[in-house]
Amino acid sequence: MSPELTTILMLLSLLVLLAGFPLAFGIGSVGLLFGYLTSGSAFLYMIPMRVVTGTLSTYIFAAVPLFIFMGTMMQTSGVAERAFNVLHRWMGALNGGLAVATVALAVLFAATTGVVGASETAIGLLAIPSMLKARYSQSLASGAVCAGGTLGILIPPSIMLILYAPMAGVSVVQMFAGAIIPGMLLGCGYIIYILVRTAITPEIGPAIPVEERHEFFSKQSLIDGLKYLLPPAFLVLMVLGSIFFGVASPTEAGAVGAIAATLLAMLYRQLTWQVFKENCYTTMRITAMIIFIAIAASLFTGAFLNAGCGQVITDVLLSMGLGRWGIFITMLLIILILGMFIDWIGILLIVVPIFSPMLLSLGFDPLWVGLVVCTSLQISFLTPPFAYSIFYLKGLDLGLELSQMYRGIIPFVLVQMVVVVLIIIFPQLCLWVPKLLLG
Repeated sequence: MSPELTTILMLLSLLVLLAGFPLAFGIGSVGLLFGYLTSGSAFLYMIPMRVVTGTLSTYIFAAVPLFIFMGTMMQTSGVAERAFNVLHRWMGALNGGLAVATVALAVLFAATTGVVGASETAIGLLAIPSMLKARYSQSLASGAVCAGGTLGILIPPSIMLILYAPMAGVSVVQMFAGAIIPGMLLGCGYIIYILVRTAITPEIGPAIPVEERHEFFSKQSLIDGLKYLLPPAFLVLMVLGSIFFGVASPTEAGAVGAIAATLLAMLYRQLTWQVFKENCYTTMRITAMIIFIAIAASLFTGAFLNAGCGQVITDVLLSMGLGRWGIFITMLLIILILGMFIDWIGILLIVVPIFSPMLLSLGFDPLWVGLVVCTSLQISFLTPPFAYSIFYLKGLDLGLELSQMYRGIIPFVLVQMVVVVLIIIFPQLCLWVPKLLLG
C-alpha cells in the first residue's frame, strides 16, 4: 500500500469513526489497523514502547491530575460563588456589569482550574440566573459565560499547554509564560465588546437596582474583596510564581496548588469527606480520559508517520506554492475546521506531531507556533456544530434557548479571531514574557 493511499484511507477512516465512536476508540482503532497493515507485527511489538516510554513515562503528565484536582476543589469550595457576589455588587452600576463580572470571574477561575468544563459549570450556575433575573438577553448572558469559560484552557496553568509542550519539544514554563498576554487579551476583548454593545443597546444588559449594588470604596466592600478575592488570587500567584521563578517545576507547583485549594475549602468550611471523595473520582475520571486519548493518538501518529504519511502531507503543502506563511495559515485553517467536529485533545495529539516538524523546518519559532495553535484551539469550543462550550452550558438546564446561545457566541468568536491575528502579526505578545523570565 502506497503512502499516498494510506494517507487518504487513514484520514477518511478517522472522520467516519469519529462521527459515531468515542474519540479514544476511533483514533486508536484506526492506528492499530493501519499500523498492522503497513508495518506488520513489528508495529504490535512497538506498542508497549510507545505507550510506556512515549506517553506514560512523560514526567510532565504527572501535573495533569494535580491541576485537575486543584480545579475541582476550587469549584466545590465556594470560592467562585463568593467571588462572583463581590464582583456582581461592584460592577452592578454599569450597563453589562454582570456580564463583565462574569468574564472577570472567568479570568480568575481560569487560572485555578486548567480545564473548561469545571470553570464553565461553576460560572454558569452562578451567573446565568443572576443575569436573567436582571433582564439580560439570553444571547449576551450565554455568550459571556461560554466565552469566559473557554479561558480555562489557555490561561495557565492550562492542561492544554501541559499536553502540548512535550510533544512539540518546548518548555512548559515558557508556554505558561507566553500564554499570559494572549489570555489577558481575550479577557479584555470580551469585556470591551460587552461594554460597547451594552452602551449601544442598554436593554440587553441593564444595570442592577441601586439597593443591590456595593459602594466600591466602602468598608464592607473592601472587607469582602479581601476575604473572597484575595485568597484565590494568592493561590494563583503562589502556583504560577513558583513555576516562573524556578522555585518549583509545574508538577511540584500542581501539588502545592492541590494542597492549597484543599486548605482553602477547609477555610470556607466546605470540605467534607463526601466532597473530597467526589473530587478524587472526578479527577481520576478526567485524567483517565486524557490518558486513554493520549495513548490512542500515539498509536495513530505512530502508524501515520511510520507509513510515510507525514511526508505526504509535507509534500502536498509544499507543492501548492503557498510559501511558508501560506502553509502556516493553511494549517491554522485545518485546525479551525477540525475544531468544529473533534475535541481539542484529539486535534492536539494528532495534528501537532504531524505539523510541528514541518513548521520547524520552515524556520518558525516553536514556542510562538505553539501559543498561536493553542490560542486558535480555544475557538473550537465556540464553533458549531460541536461547540463544546455551548453543550456544557446547555447541559445545566438553565432555561436557555439553543438558538440564542449560538447567536450569542458569534461576537466572541470574532474577538478570538482578532486576538489570533494580533499574536500572529505581533509575535512579541507571546514571546516577551518568556524572554523576560530568561533574562
